[in-house]
This record gives sequence, structure tokens and C-alpha cells, in this order.
Amino acid sequence: MQTILNFIIKHNHWFLFVLFEGISFMLIVQFNNYQGATFFTSANSMAGNIFGATKNMVEYFSLGTRNQELLAHNSELMNEVVQLRSQIAELQNEAAMRGDTIVRSYSSQFKFNTANIVNNSLNKLNNFIVIDKGKSDGVEAEMGVFSSKGVVGIIYLTSEQYSLVLPLLNSKSNISCRIQGNSEFSTLQWDGKDTRYSYLVDLPKYTHFERGDTVVTSGFSSIFPAGIPVGSIESLEESLDGMFYRAKVELFVDFGELSSVFVVGNKGHNEQQILESNIPKE
Repeated sequence: MQTILNFIIKHNHWFLFVLFEGISFMLIVQFNNYQGATFFTSANSMAGNIFGATKNMVEYFSLGTRNQELLAHNSELMNEVVQLRSQIAELQNEAAMRGDTIVRSYSSQFKFNTANIVNNSLNKLNNFIVIDKGKSDGVEAEMGVFSSKGVVGIIYLTSEQYSLVLPLLNSKSNISCRIQGNSEFSTLQWDGKDTRYSYLVDLPKYTHFERGDTVVTSGFSSIFPAGIPVGSIESLEESLDGMFYRAKVELFVDFGELSSVFVVGNKGHNEQQILESNIPKE
């Protein structure tokens, strides 16, 4: 303690100098606007730099914790991706199994082929689909086309390697259908507007059905087997003459997502056509 006092006494002139300098500086800053503004601006800037550096240091030392949190979050996301991929694969397998079930159930009377979509239109009144199977693969005109979800359309023209499909989304398409659980049949026609919907026309008014009932192929033609899904009843309205119902059908097939289809041909189609051509005309 005595040493400190001796040091202060010995160098007291320096301490007095620093004290007077400090007092002078404070007086200049306090009573001169320009110097005061300059000082406080510089002080604020310096304080901001110090706080910024301190913040950066804190953030730097906390990067380890944040990295661990990000790794944990990424792990959770990866698990979710794996689960979603597994669910998608299961759905694809179920869809393929539904298509295979239809094939197996009608294999004795109908012949089946698989094909890929190579061209598809959606924004026309008379849309079309092109598939990569043709005459060389046994595909012929007036064969049916369906996917694992439901009816797609009918083969219209064929070449050696390709075929042109007249889909449900075509104003010239007419598919014989019935409401599952009912024996009455009707014709499915597209109005050229919404690609999600088509219409059952001329449904007898005594037909019993409800919203959500499934529409399937009737089997009353030589093109499609009976019972292939088409869609479900969305709403109901009366025909213009008030004698029949007109049912709006939500199609099961999303034509914008089609990639592969089944082509079905009735083994007795030609024989049936020849026989029906001999029906006496009125």
C-alpha cells in the first residue's frame, strides 16, 4: 500500500495532467455542439461495433448447438421422406394389383395387353391419347382401354406400332355404364368442359341410387367386361324433357397423370359383330 502511495506522490503531476485533460475534454464536448455531436456519434459507432463483435462471438460459439439441432431436424425429415416413399410404393402396388385382379377375373373371355402413354391431350373438345402398342402387338380398333383406377377409353385407330385412343374426355365417346347395384344401364357422355366429370344420360326416373354410388361398365357391349370402375355419382338433375335423370359422374381416372394402361379385347368380338350385323332391320 505504501508503495502505491509513493508511486502516486512521485508521479502526481502526470495524474493531475490526465485529470485536467479529462475535465477539458468533457467541457469541450458539453459546451460545443459540433464536438459533442461528433463524440457521441463516434461513441455510438464504437459501441455498436463492440456489441456486433460480441454478438458474432456468441453466435460462433453457439454454432455447435445449432448444428446438432439441424442434424436432428434433418434426421426427422429423412424419416418422413422414407415413410412417404413407402406409402407411395404401397399405393402403387395396390393400384397394380387392382388392375391385375381385373385381368385375372376376365382372362378366359378377354385378352389383355399393357401399354404406355406417349401423347395425351386435355384441353380440346375431342381429346385423344396415343399408346405405344399397335397391330404388331395384337391391338385392334374397338378394344377397350383402362387403368388401375378405371375406364380410359376405346381404341379408335391403329398402326403397326401405335394406337389412337378415343378417351372418355371426347365428345364422341359413348360408354355403356350402369350404377353398381342396379340393373338399369345408361350412356356415359362428356360435355367438353371439366376433365374431372362426365355424365350418365337418360337414366330412368325409377332408378334408385344415391350420391357417391359407383358407376361401372355395364357389359352390354363387346368392348369392356362388366364391372370395370368408371366413377362415382356427384350430383343429379332432370333431363330437359323431365322424363329422365342426368347424373354428374366424378371420374376415377385423372387423365393428366396417366402413364400406363391396359388394353382389353373381347376374344368373341368379331363373332358377336358378325352375328349382330344379321339382325333384321325394321
